[in-house]
Amino acid sequence: MSLDRIAKKLNRGQGQYKLVSLVHHYPGIKGGVKWAVATNLSLEELEKVAEGELNIFKPFILITPEQGKVFDEFEQLDKRLEMEELRHQSAFAFYEDIEGYVGAQFMHEICSGLDQEDALDAHIVRTALKQLSEKQQRRFRLFFYYGYSENEIARIEGVSQPAVHDSIQAGLKRLKYMLNW
Repeated sequence: MSLDRIAKKLNRGQGQYKLVSLVHHYPGIKGGVKWAVATNLSLEELEKVAEGELNIFKPFILITPEQGKVFDEFEQLDKRLEMEELRHQSAFAFYEDIEGYVGAQFMHEICSGLDQEDALDAHIVRTALKQLSEKQQRRFRLFFYYGYSENEIARIEGVSQPAVHDSIQAGLKRLKYMLNW
C-alpha cells in the first residue's frame, strides 16, 4: 500500500492530526522532508497519540491545523480550476481541431489510409459519442484520448474512482447498444 493511501486512511480515522503530502503540493521538493502533520499537539503528545503510526512518514514537519486547511483549500481550488478548464473544452476537440496542430495531426494519423467504409464507421462512432452525456463525453475524452487513468479522472473531478468507472462502463454499454455491437 502506498504512503498516500495510508495517509488518506489515517486522515479519515483521526481527528487530532492530519497528514499532508508536501511532494503533492510542491512537486520537485528537495531534501528529506516529504510530509507535514497538521496538529495542535506537541511532538511528544503526537507520538503518544499516534502510537508509532507516523514512523513511516518521518522525517516530517509540524504545522498548525490552520496551515493544513490552506493546503486543503488549495487542493480543492486546484481541482475546481482543472474541472472548469475541462468543461470549457469540447469533448471532441481532437476531431474539431480546437486544440490546434496536435489534434489535427492525431486525426490525420487515424484517418490516413482509411477506406470510405472505415471513414463512415468513424463518423458513425463520433456521432454516437455525441449522444452521451457531457460528463461521459468528458470522461471518455480523458480516458481514451488523453490516457488518464480512472483514478486520475476521479482526482481531477473530485469524485470517487468507482463513479468514474461506472460512468465509463455505462457509456460503453450505451455505445454498444446504439451501434448494435
